[in-house]
Amino acid sequence: MQVKEKENVETTVDTRGLFCPLPLTIVSKKLKEIPEGKRLKVLADDKAFKKDVKFWCQETGNKLIDFKEIDGHYEAIIERGKGFHGEGLWEKIKFISLGIKLHIIQHILDLLPSKKPKYLITFVSIAEGLRADKWLKERGIDDYVLLPVPDEIYPHCGLVFGLRSKEKAVEIFNTLKENKFAVEDIHIVDKEKKYPVLQI
Repeated sequence: MQVKEKENVETTVDTRGLFCPLPLTIVSKKLKEIPEGKRLKVLADDKAFKKDVKFWCQETGNKLIDFKEIDGHYEAIIERGKGFHGEGLWEKIKFISLGIKLHIIQHILDLLPSKKPKYLITFVSIAEGLRADKWLKERGIDDYVLLPVPDEIYPHCGLVFGLRSKEKAVEIFNTLKENKFAVEDIHIVDKEKKYPVLQI
């Protein structure tokens, strides 16, 4: 028996009136709030959303269950997956290598408390974080460190930018946002490991 697409939908998010990268940023945040296997219904009217959501689902390990156009807007059903792990062998090797590299950096910083970041910038996907890293480095901006996303923020593999200064974190976040990178939030690194979102 086939499961109807409307069954198993946990919540609906309406991004109509918003433009790239805001719809995917909102979808990414909402999807992280629901359990694996549950579905999110998304309403959007940004013309780029059709292409963006398909590509984003591939690079995050989520499933695009259904996509249609209704009365001048798009309706997508996305099922939360188990996170990106790579499709082909080479992609899996690169993914594992990146994870090892980020965790080594994290362990080194754990041994040097004075160097540990106080703020973390999150992205809608690993690929988006890597694109932002490359773009910043090309412009000589490198006063941050790539780290694995803490499980308390997102329990699957991912990356964040770690920064020591609040001012620099806000500056880089706003620069990326202004240049259409899909940044999500700035999280504060706290002793309780709750990682509250910095309100800016």
